[in-house]
Amino acid sequence: MFHILLLLGIKNRYFLHLCIIILLLFNTVNLFAFQSSSDSLLTKEYTYLKKKIFKNAKDSSKAIVYTQSYLFKAKKDIDTIKIVNGFYYMSGITKDKEITEKYIDSMILYSKNLKTKNYPALAYYNKGKIEYNKGHFKNALDLYLKTNEKAEELDNTTLFYASKKSIGILKSRIGEHQNALIELKECYQHYSKLKKSKPTTYLSTLSALSGTYSLNKKLDSATILNRLGYKESMAFNKPDSKYYFTLNEGINLFYKKNFTPAKDSLSNVIEELKTNKDKANLSIAYFFYGKTLSALGKEKEAIVAHIKVDDIFQEISEIMPNNRENYEILINYYKKLGDKDNQLKYIKRLITVDSVLHTNYRYLMKAVVQNYDTPRLLSEKQKIIDNLETGKKTSRTIIIILAIISFLLLFLWLINRDRQKQYKRRFEELYHKQDSHKNQNTQPVSLKEKTKLAIPEESIKEILNQLTVFEDELGFIQPDLSINFLAKKFGTNSKYLSKIINTYKKKSFNHYINNLRIDQSIVKLKTDSKFRNYTIKAIAQEMGFNTTDAFSKAFYKQNGIHPSYFIKELQKQIETNYNFG
Repeated sequence: MFHILLLLGIKNRYFLHLCIIILLLFNTVNLFAFQSSSDSLLTKEYTYLKKKIFKNAKDSSKAIVYTQSYLFKAKKDIDTIKIVNGFYYMSGITKDKEITEKYIDSMILYSKNLKTKNYPALAYYNKGKIEYNKGHFKNALDLYLKTNEKAEELDNTTLFYASKKSIGILKSRIGEHQNALIELKECYQHYSKLKKSKPTTYLSTLSALSGTYSLNKKLDSATILNRLGYKESMAFNKPDSKYYFTLNEGINLFYKKNFTPAKDSLSNVIEELKTNKDKANLSIAYFFYGKTLSALGKEKEAIVAHIKVDDIFQEISEIMPNNRENYEILINYYKKLGDKDNQLKYIKRLITVDSVLHTNYRYLMKAVVQNYDTPRLLSEKQKIIDNLETGKKTSRTIIIILAIISFLLLFLWLINRDRQKQYKRRFEELYHKQDSHKNQNTQPVSLKEKTKLAIPEESIKEILNQLTVFEDELGFIQPDLSINFLAKKFGTNSKYLSKIINTYKKKSFNHYINNLRIDQSIVKLKTDSKFRNYTIKAIAQEMGFNTTDAFSKAFYKQNGIHPSYFIKELQKQIETNYNFG
């Protein structure tokens, strides 16, 4: 008010002094009125004050009077439980995060020796939430574990499952996906019984569980939960929750390689998360949106999405370990374009991300795959800085670099030449190998091994004869072939069949079947010109393999070369023979 009077141009000193005296008197009256009000509240019962606190919870200016009175009264009465309650109420109505944390710390200090249903478990739980939001995940986990222990000990079901859910989410975040799934399944079973009274908690648990199913590659289960969650969000009139199930399903669809519907889901949820200002989940949505666009061949649009992830990280300094890949994508993109400025920019950002991840997760993470390690990033960063700063290298530096590169190229060429020789030798061995799957000969078995089998001789002979017929008739190219199926077909049991294959074929059932399939593929490639024109995928399917990858791995494991190399060399050999023929 004094400043206002000066601004109004009041120059009469007497009048000014009079105004100041009036202002002081006014404040004094207010102070006495407040003290009088507080003194009168101290005569009230705790239940009355508590009721007033909760009634005015949305208006902190009103609630603070009752809360301070509650706490002052508790301290005056030296009532520890009531003191802790007072700190808890103060933490709830205070808007300042630092002050809230101090009240929670006071709760822990006063309640650590208590053994009530709520304390000290509630104090630990609230401190855990603060530490989690600050990114101090080690401290958060320790506090959630303390909460869980105390809640179980004192039969506080509410805090037990609240902390268990937090532990599950934290484990999922740090890569402990299988353990997280166990925790969140139990929480879901609990909260599904309370969904009418606690719909928000139920839906958030369901969302966390569906996300964890997806991280465990149980994609169909995740989809079922996402559909349920979306439906339940509408049923409980919680429209904001449905977008998190849309986000989960968008990520799930990406993992399923259903890229177009994944793009639509992620695009929709991004707009909603912008409105909600949920930066952490918006960052995740942009990351998978970018990956989806890349899969659809829209690289430039994808890069825009990945840049958005970085923009959010610059704002909130929070990133999931799996989203580290975002920076590798940006670095590789600008490296391919030859844009060294942006390449250097995102290398620096990745180093910062690694520092954040190391600080936040080093105690907790078991494994986060990193294609760039910090020393290599620092080295590459320095090379680019030097290149940008100096523009040109001196002739001596250029000569040294060229010499090193030449040496490395020569070294790599020698390695590659030796490898090609090995491949060529293996191809020659395969090409001249007897063209029959009958190379799967039955091996001689000692009396001791026969005795150990504990299978009648007649049964052994019968099964071996059936295996011979099975091989001759190419029964092994049937897809999804299992030992149980084959045993049933032979009229025996899988245990007998497995033992006989292990003993007489000297290999496991899967190894035995794969060897037959690979041998037959080689025979057919040699003899069937049409078959040689098949794609690797078609050849794999023809031979009974479910995936191209499984066929290629089995072929390489058995022969030391990839099927694509064998086909290429085989075609060359056949053409050479034809020309000379």
